[in-house]
Amino acid sequence: MDKARLLIIVALLGGAGAGAACNRTPADEQRQAMEAQNEANRDIHEANREANERTAEIRQDTNEKAAEIRKDYDKTVAEGNEKIQEAQKDAREESAEAQASANERIREANRDVVASDDSLRTWGQERIDGLNDKIDEARVKAEKADPKARAQFEAGMKDVQAKRDALVTEFAAADTKNEVAVDKFKGRVEAEIDRLEDRVEKLEGRL
Repeated sequence: MDKARLLIIVALLGGAGAGAACNRTPADEQRQAMEAQNEANRDIHEANREANERTAEIRQDTNEKAAEIRKDYDKTVAEGNEKIQEAQKDAREESAEAQASANERIREANRDVVASDDSLRTWGQERIDGLNDKIDEARVKAEKADPKARAQFEAGMKDVQAKRDALVTEFAAADTKNEVAVDKFKGRVEAEIDRLEDRVEKLEGRL
């Protein structure tokens, strides 16, 4: 094949390719662009779906770990509060027992200073001591009760203690020389202390 014929063939082939390109219409171009966009949309949708799934997994994992932390925290706080309440309860019980012991020593000291021939005050001291013992025992028990019951007990005990203190004051000023007056005084005090002891027993029974 000579050089001239080769050039003619190449020219013809080139012209055919150009003609094919020139034969593409605007609709073809638009369709190709839409296909490219659709493919891009599919890729974007898939990427968003994968991202959403991964986000949901991370969020679920985070929530589960946070729930575990909150559970441990709440448990720790509850255990701490329980220990605090137990310690406070023990302290109240020990304080009540210590006060009861101190009261007994004080009463013993008071008995020592009462004259041996003062039968009224000796009798009165013994009766007051008996009432105080009941008060102390009830108060020790009250420290083991729940706060509401303990508060009601203490409210009732205020009146008992006020009347007991009034009796102690009366004994200090009592006339020990007049036998008639002594007997009358003892009768009234006996009845009052019996009422107070009964009141303490009722308050203690409600704990």
